[in-house]
Amino acid sequence: MNTIETPSELRAAFDALLAGCHRTLRLYDHDLTLFELDDMERHAALRAFCVAGGGRRIEFLLDDIDRVARTHPRLMQLVRDFGHVLQIRQSDPHAPRPDEAFVLADRLAVLVRADKSALRGNLHADDAAVAAPLHQVFEGMWQRAPAQVSATTLGL
Repeated sequence: MNTIETPSELRAAFDALLAGCHRTLRLYDHDLTLFELDDMERHAALRAFCVAGGGRRIEFLLDDIDRVARTHPRLMQLVRDFGHVLQIRQSDPHAPRPDEAFVLADRLAVLVRADKSALRGNLHADDAAVAAPLHQVFEGMWQRAPAQVSATTLGL
């Protein structure tokens, strides 16, 4: 277990999870601000994950999706190009939501912050005991998520 205390450590831990992920990357947080997903290298890594195929999935579940389209244009490009791989949904505002934020890579690796409003967290590189309950929480919230971020704008 590694302790995360700075924004750069958080992003480095996210990058390590993404690099080691072979199948499914899941993220639950208030929003995506801390992760700087439009950074060129991080965007390239996300794109490479999407291109790799093999049934890979990226699922981002956020409490607030209002700013995603405005503040993450490169991420929105990935949603447009790889909507079958990358989905972003809003958590159900009427259902209970955990205070913690987390990123899950496959079934064993997890980056968890005990409070979404705080930065401090822990990276567990290989700990199914920590990851399994968070996968269950995520799956339940994902199934109840009412809204999905769309990369296309409909109009007349």
